[in-house]
Amino acid sequence: MSNVFDVIVIGAGYIGSSVAYHLCAAGLRTALFDQGSMAAGASRASYGSIQIQDLELSKSVELIRLARTRLATLEENLEQKVGLRRIGGLLLIENENQWQMMEARLKALHSQGIHSELVPAAHLREVEPRLDTSTLLGGLYHDDEGQIDPFRLIWGYLVQARRLGLQEFYFTEVTGFDVKNGRLEGIITPHEYYSAGRVVLCTGAYTRQLGRLLGREWDIQYILGQAMVTDPAEPVLHNHISSASFFEETPADQEGAVRVGLAISQSIHGHLLLGEAMVVADTFQSWVPNQSLQAIAGYVLRCFPSFCRLRVRRSWSAPVAYTPDWCPWLGPVPGIEGLFLATAFRSTVVVTPLIGELVTKLVTGGKCDLNIDNFLPERNLDYAH
Repeated sequence: MSNVFDVIVIGAGYIGSSVAYHLCAAGLRTALFDQGSMAAGASRASYGSIQIQDLELSKSVELIRLARTRLATLEENLEQKVGLRRIGGLLLIENENQWQMMEARLKALHSQGIHSELVPAAHLREVEPRLDTSTLLGGLYHDDEGQIDPFRLIWGYLVQARRLGLQEFYFTEVTGFDVKNGRLEGIITPHEYYSAGRVVLCTGAYTRQLGRLLGREWDIQYILGQAMVTDPAEPVLHNHISSASFFEETPADQEGAVRVGLAISQSIHGHLLLGEAMVVADTFQSWVPNQSLQAIAGYVLRCFPSFCRLRVRRSWSAPVAYTPDWCPWLGPVPGIEGLFLATAFRSTVVVTPLIGELVTKLVTGGKCDLNIDNFLPERNLDYAH
């Protein structure tokens, strides 16, 4: 097998699998690397929710708007079903501050042509019948969101990419980059060197770690998102449920502190996905502290007491990347010709089909159909040489 490629993609989650497929479809000899298996990072912990009304409003509306148009033909393009379905989204409001925030957010959404509505507590059960509304003021409701099976989607991209010649390298850690005179020429792993003039990092929380191999201190942070899943149940939820508390300003958490928000969905297979606890950490771990499980369970049962008999099948912890302005890093890296980033997306599921397309256009032609100035890597030029 040759170690020479046109493009190397690092990270085999949502974004990496989409990018790899689109590059192969464009006729480029492409390799996909991951230090674990496919969907080994945050993608394996995803609910598959296609969320619209919680998008970052100041810079990301056009990105989400364009991305949504790609969903209509997704299953046709992949030649298989990926569990795509329409559901609603409901942000629960628990105090007066959140109500005021959601009122302001509603106006902003409407100004962008996104229809949402504030539902007072007295009418919430018309939207979500099993919800206990006794401690709620209401909710912000959007009826046109969606859900997908994360593993079917990622697998669908990989199956199609393999037919087009994709080479895959799993459990293969990238330990260095070969950069000569400001131009990328390949990557280094513990056992082999792989040549490619272009490399795309789709590495989420691991991106900062890889940046240090290049002498860059990229401001991409992460939290450990923690959740759990139950045995299958009859359909009990109509919407993806989360809390408006995610939009409240909170003091910076100390390392190891557990902060709990509400995030509940029912998968296409009937499992209840329950979360979420967020822990600030400086290590990647898959185990979940007992206090996180207790906090999640307590929050869920306050809102849905009837879930008390559901049996939890497993729990997980996964590193979830974010940036200070909540916008992704998308585009070429200045000072290193041939290196591109596509990472730290806030609404990853909905943008997955589009990002593969945009990155391929950037790699092959140096430009794409969307103005990405707000998402360019190192847009603040705050890094160390």
